[in-house]
Amino acid sequence: MQMKQKHAIQMIFQQPNTEAVYIGLVCIVIIYQESKEEYFMSLFGDIDLTKLFDHDSEYGKSYVFGELTDEMIARAEQTLGYKMPASYIELLKVQNGGMISDEFDESWLTTIYGIGPTADTYNSLEESFENWKEEWEYPDIGIPFGETQSAGHDMYYMDFRSVDENGEPRIVRIDNEMDNEVYFVADNLVEFIKLIIANQEIEEKRLD
Repeated sequence: MQMKQKHAIQMIFQQPNTEAVYIGLVCIVIIYQESKEEYFMSLFGDIDLTKLFDHDSEYGKSYVFGELTDEMIARAEQTLGYKMPASYIELLKVQNGGMISDEFDESWLTTIYGIGPTADTYNSLEESFENWKEEWEYPDIGIPFGETQSAGHDMYYMDFRSVDENGEPRIVRIDNEMDNEVYFVADNLVEFIKLIIANQEIEEKRLD
């Protein structure tokens, strides 16, 4: 193949994750699959989830765990008795737990739980789940994923009593100090995180 023709084909296929390979006169275009992170990050759109977390707090690092694996997800689902929503998995693929950045000072949310290497890892989702259910007597209506500024006296839950067609539960806040009153916060985790990123006061509605 003449160099000009070869160069023209290369320009046509000069796209991300694409490569032209020549075998004789045949041009084979190889399109590489995106990295697992790039492929998986879709539910949150163009939101930069890395900005959600505080990366400087030494104490906050105790809430951050290593890379999330399928084995860890399966173990957590078995321990909690709930299937992890795709949005929550996507979020933890970006960062597996952590404290919320001080930049979002309107947020009542302070921490998002990650899944630890073992079920009893300190500050992990599974270890915290048992604590809130057994010691604090929170109702078992879903996954307690977010701590608040009250240090345990209310919590954000993924409420599996109401799940959409994609398996995404609604987000509620449970007030432990008020006999576990439940307040609607957002339709799902994606909408909840959008509210946090927008740094706006969240309007709630008490559920009967």
